[in-house]
Amino acid sequence: MSPQRRPSGRVTQSKKQAAAAEAAGIERSSRPPRSQRSVSPRSTPEADRPDSASGDADLGAAERPRYGAGALILAFLGAQLLSSIGYTIATSISSFDFNVPVGVGAAVGQAAAQVSTQQPLSISVPPPLWLTALLQLPLWFGLGAIPIWFAVKRGRGVVADLGLRMRSIDIPIGLALGVVCQLVMVPLIYAVLSRLIGNRDVSAAARELTDRASSPISIILLFLIVGIGAPIAEEIYFRGMAQTIFGRRIRPMWAVLAAATFFALSHLQPLQFPALLAFGVILGLLRWWSGRLGPSIWAHLGFNVVAAASLVFHIGPG
Repeated sequence: MSPQRRPSGRVTQSKKQAAAAEAAGIERSSRPPRSQRSVSPRSTPEADRPDSASGDADLGAAERPRYGAGALILAFLGAQLLSSIGYTIATSISSFDFNVPVGVGAAVGQAAAQVSTQQPLSISVPPPLWLTALLQLPLWFGLGAIPIWFAVKRGRGVVADLGLRMRSIDIPIGLALGVVCQLVMVPLIYAVLSRLIGNRDVSAAARELTDRASSPISIILLFLIVGIGAPIAEEIYFRGMAQTIFGRRIRPMWAVLAAATFFALSHLQPLQFPALLAFGVILGLLRWWSGRLGPSIWAHLGFNVVAAASLVFHIGPG
C-alpha cells in the first residue's frame, strides 16, 4: 500500500516566490541605470541660487529676462537724472553750499542750477543734514526701483533676476565681514598706498558730511543715509542688476570684478577707489556664493556704519 501524498505547501510557496521575483525583476528593469537617473534640483548647491553671477545661459529663450545692458545704463542714468533734478531745485531755491555733491547726478545738478541762476560757485552756508538726507531719496529710488521694475515687468521677478531675498544667517555673516573689511582691510590698503602717494586725507569728503551730525536727530539721519538707504539701493543695482547682466556675457569672476569696478568708479572718489574696488569684489563674491543679496546688503551696512561711527565719534587714529 503506497503512502498517501500530502499536499506540500512548498510548491505553492515556491510559485509565489517565483512570481514575486519575476515582478521585482520587471520593476528593476523598468528603472533607468543609476548614471541616467535625474538628480533633484534641491540636491545641488546651484538650486539655492536663483541667478548666480554666471547668468542664465542655460535657460530657454522664453525664460530669459528681456532686458540687458541697455536697461543697466538706463537705470544708472535715470538715478543720476533724478538726483540732478533734486539738487537743481534745492540749489535754486536755497542759499546753501552744495560743493560736496554726491554722485554724478548731484554734480550735474549743482552746476546746472548755479549757471542758470548766476549763483557763485561757492556759497558759505552748508545745507542741513536733513536736506542732504532728503536729496538722497531720488538717487536711491532710481538705483533701487528701476532695476526692480525691469525684473518684475521684463524679467523673472526680483528673486530670480536680482537675488533680492534674505535669510537670518545673512545678518551675522554680512555684518561681521563688513566690520572686518572696514577695520582691517581698508587700513592695510592705505598703509601700502601711503608709501606711494603720501599721507592723504582719504576721509575728507565723508568728514564734511559727518561734521554736520552734531545733534541726536542729525546723527540718526546720518546713519539712515549711510547705513540703510545706500546699502540697499546700491546692492540692488550693482550686485543685483549689474553683476547679473555682466554674468550673462562673461565668466562669474570677471562679472564680479566688472561690477566692483563700476561700483568704485561711480563714487567719484579717486583716493577711495582702491578700497571701494576691493570691498566691491568681496560684496560680489558674497552675492555669487549665496545666490542672494542678503549677505552683501548686511556687509555693506556694517562697512558704512563703522566708517560713519568712527568719523562722528572720532574713533580710531588721528
